[in-house]
Amino acid sequence: MTAPAPVVVGIDEADQSSHALEFAGREAVLRSVPLWIAHTYHRAPPVALGAPDGRIPVQTVLDMAVDPLAGAVTQMLADHPGTPIRTYVLCGSPAPGLAALARDASLLVLGHSRGGLAGMLLGSVALRTVAHAPCPTAVARGARRQMNRVLAGVDIGDPAGGRAQLGFAFDEAVMRAADLLVLPTWEDQNAFHPDPTGDYTRDRLALLAADHRERLEAVLEPWRRAHPDVAVDVLEADGSGARSLVEASGHADLLVLGAHPHPGGEGMRLGGLAYALLQHARCPVVLVPERAKPWSPLIAAGTTAEGPGRR
Repeated sequence: MTAPAPVVVGIDEADQSSHALEFAGREAVLRSVPLWIAHTYHRAPPVALGAPDGRIPVQTVLDMAVDPLAGAVTQMLADHPGTPIRTYVLCGSPAPGLAALARDASLLVLGHSRGGLAGMLLGSVALRTVAHAPCPTAVARGARRQMNRVLAGVDIGDPAGGRAQLGFAFDEAVMRAADLLVLPTWEDQNAFHPDPTGDYTRDRLALLAADHRERLEAVLEPWRRAHPDVAVDVLEADGSGARSLVEASGHADLLVLGAHPHPGGEGMRLGGLAYALLQHARCPVVLVPERAKPWSPLIAAGTTAEGPGRR
């Protein structure tokens, strides 16, 4: 019997870790899977004033990594007493360590902060982790709230994408008993150097909107049939896709985006849209790699469905 795919969360001492931990705990409960909590430390002890030879003993550094894990376990046992929990202390660079730990995970969760484990600046650990991650990866942005809406930004110009992303988004809507909001994103290939603010004529915008709606409805049709109990609301982009998704994310519990494989290896390649939303979205953002069939609680329970990505 295959072991259930865990939810893995990386924590540090920053305030944002509590938000990531809370989000990860709920996702583990929704999936009925274990929660794995990881903290990273560096093997080389840092220089410290007042310590012998100016160095902190390695055991002290290890203890400093274990203490946040103990607090996290206490919090999760209180919030979700029936959820199996495992803890990991990772030594070395956080990004490849977390990615390796999450190799068979259903979800990897990172916090959002300007430093530490999951900072959002270019070159930060969170972005490097996404570049290594082999599974859907969430960055726990935004305020804590429950609006019973899942938002998906679907690239209707990419015929190879969308299956894993939509599978994840519909599964989340089912597990949360939430509505699914879908907003099309695109790049107008017929415009020469299009204005990113959407500076088109009114007639051109009307034609684009009708074409995008028709394409998106065609993409969604088999998923609607597979999930008739999920209420799906198609939104219209007002200007750029990034700006529209940021605005819509203020009315959702979760934003789901698809991501292409990183060239030459595992992990995901971040485009401009994903990068902008990781920095500005008002709710947690999940990036779903499109190279593999999505994990699904329906599959894990032995139930089949007729939608794409379920075969």
